[in-house]
Amino acid sequence: MKLITIEEHIGFPFVTAAIQQAMRLQVIPTPSKEMLDAAIEGGAAYPVTRAELDDIDARIAYMDANQIDMMVLSFGDSSSGVGMSSLPQRQYLDLIQAINDHLAAIVTAHPTRFAAFATLPMAVPEAAASELERAIVQLGLRGAMVLGNEGERFIDAPEYEPLLAMADKLGAPLYLHPGLPAKAVAANYYAGLQPRGLNVALATAGWGWHMEAGVNVIRLIYSGAFDRYPDLQIISGHWGEFVPTFLERLDEACGPVVEGHLQKHFSDYYREHVYVTPSGMYNPAQMEQVMSAIGAAHIIWSQDYPYVKRDNTRSFLAATELNDADKARISHGNAEQLLDL
Repeated sequence: MKLITIEEHIGFPFVTAAIQQAMRLQVIPTPSKEMLDAAIEGGAAYPVTRAELDDIDARIAYMDANQIDMMVLSFGDSSSGVGMSSLPQRQYLDLIQAINDHLAAIVTAHPTRFAAFATLPMAVPEAAASELERAIVQLGLRGAMVLGNEGERFIDAPEYEPLLAMADKLGAPLYLHPGLPAKAVAANYYAGLQPRGLNVALATAGWGWHMEAGVNVIRLIYSGAFDRYPDLQIISGHWGEFVPTFLERLDEACGPVVEGHLQKHFSDYYREHVYVTPSGMYNPAQMEQVMSAIGAAHIIWSQDYPYVKRDNTRSFLAATELNDADKARISHGNAEQLLDL
């Protein structure tokens, strides 16, 4: 069984160096001691080393040991990516381009082991569409990963209309990855708990950022984006950030309100335009639920390396009761078709 995983993050030392230099110069404010203390108190649920993020040879060795044939890489260094958009605009845009150039170089050096998603300058919406075009047309990347919301803006904001149009035109999927909740949301929903570290853990990987990512998908569908851009495709991790379990409820509760405004039911758009990955959450009940909601044709495998490192990335899928055709779709066929691998 060929295995391709598509939510696999990478870091680059030059990005870390740029962020650290900006913090020293106070271009980017250093997080408050209280925030740092709370995060440290919470511990590292998903510990990662610089070698796991940066070292390609170590990554290939890990892939060989775990029988992963190909990874689709995306920049996802949480230690340096946060705050990147606070850099001076020219430096920020240059850094994004350098990330994509480095991703393309890795793919060129290892074409049978890696493909890649572009990183986009979401803080400068007018530049996001042009960088997506450059990344796809010139660099040969396979789509883009959007790391959460930029400030208070979801991806259905009018500023991102050119990006959606470009993704539709190029047939370039957008992977809507979680990011930090808005400050007001974090202050109201994820504060005042003890121990303090729980506030950070709950606001991020435990719960909060999955809610934000799910709302991003829901808003995009209800914005009518898929009526305007019928070839637009998106990817949603962590088994769809809870959304597949609510398709019927969304149709029932919101359908009467949007009738006449959209051409289809919410669930129809979801099943036609959204691909779901597990992000290393290898849970049989969750997989069965998503299979029932959307079917094997819109599930693609992922591990979320190096934040999640499983020794059953292949064996979990192989051991399921799915037929061989569905296993082939999920393990590699859907990724190959969607990303033109």
